[in-house]
Amino acid sequence: MKLSVRILFSIIFLCLLTLQGISQGADTKPGVTGFYLDCFHCDFTFVRQELPFVTFVRDPLLADVHIMVTESNTGSGGQKFFMNFIGRNQLKGTDYEYTVTTIESDTDDDIRKALLQILKIGILQYYSKTDMIDQMTIDIEDKENRKADDMTIDRWNKWVFSFEAGGELQKEKSQNSFDLGTSANIRKITEEWKTNLDAFYSIEQQKFMDDDSTILKQEHRTEFSAYYVKSLNEKWSAGIFSTYTSWNYLNTQHKVGFAGGIEYNIFPWKECNRRVFAIKYWAGANYFDYYDRTIYDKMYETLFSEGVEINLELIQPWGEISVGLEGRHYFHDFSKNRLTLESDFSIRITKNISIFCQLESQIIHDQIYLSSRELSRDDILLERRQLATTYEIRSELGLRFTFGSIYNNIVNERF
Repeated sequence: MKLSVRILFSIIFLCLLTLQGISQGADTKPGVTGFYLDCFHCDFTFVRQELPFVTFVRDPLLADVHIMVTESNTGSGGQKFFMNFIGRNQLKGTDYEYTVTTIESDTDDDIRKALLQILKIGILQYYSKTDMIDQMTIDIEDKENRKADDMTIDRWNKWVFSFEAGGELQKEKSQNSFDLGTSANIRKITEEWKTNLDAFYSIEQQKFMDDDSTILKQEHRTEFSAYYVKSLNEKWSAGIFSTYTSWNYLNTQHKVGFAGGIEYNIFPWKECNRRVFAIKYWAGANYFDYYDRTIYDKMYETLFSEGVEINLELIQPWGEISVGLEGRHYFHDFSKNRLTLESDFSIRITKNISIFCQLESQIIHDQIYLSSRELSRDDILLERRQLATTYEIRSELGLRFTFGSIYNNIVNERF
């Protein structure tokens, strides 16, 4: 059986290499500028319909211009898109960057039209360097002139408020369930300061019934967090943080925490849309009040802790990498610690093959909140309480292979 599996994988691998070799000969037509649009949030069908004269290629390695679009959230709840036009081949070194800012109330149509407008401007830069310029005419709409003293008055002074509430109900003869959740966010973000407050509450109930008994699960969770961050310069930041948690699943009736931290980014923060390498340190105190007596014979306690976190994010034409590593421990007992690794990457191996992987893993030695009460079978099966563990792992790994025509300008939405 093992031999058959190996043979099967060998055949698949040889087929992939063969198909890749066949596709090596594909290239754009002489004199035609090929564009590769690397944009997760772009409506590509809409773009092709609006720009039928533009040659978009499917393979980034065969493009003369790689259009890479990244995004960041703005303080008002909208998004800021960074559009990087990266020249390749004969256009290498001819790069441009544009930005598009949207607001929270913008529709998908508003966003795609705003992105299309900047796409046109960027593509025009490259067509102006080719024979295409002789076939182009430019119309500039004469909008109302703006004067320097026509300033916008922000009556909210950059404060943004968001609220959300919802629930779900399900009912059958032998079981029923419902959950209700509410959340709120208040924030103010400027270049120098960042203030954020989050509140969350949820309650969930599941009931299972048979002729003899009824099994009930109830879980309620309340969380509040607030932080205040100051930009010290283009690389250094400092902040203070506070949290409150009440969650019966974690045997925590009340948990109140305060901490202070400092952060250093090796790259300037103005480059955060393309690369981030940040190192954070924080230290603080936490007060715990438990529902049940813990395995360490505590009903309440105050503990001090510290942690270090390293985050690396790279968004480049060859792919994306995001890696976060955090270590934390309590001062009263260094053996009560936790190490967390989160990684997410997608890397193009060849022009046809790319791999993607997600990994979340934790080494856990700080479950000080575990209840000393013996858990029943129902507690375990219904996950009424957190169980003891020394690790958690979740992973995903995949291979993506694409071949065929590199031209994708045709739009056909039938059926």
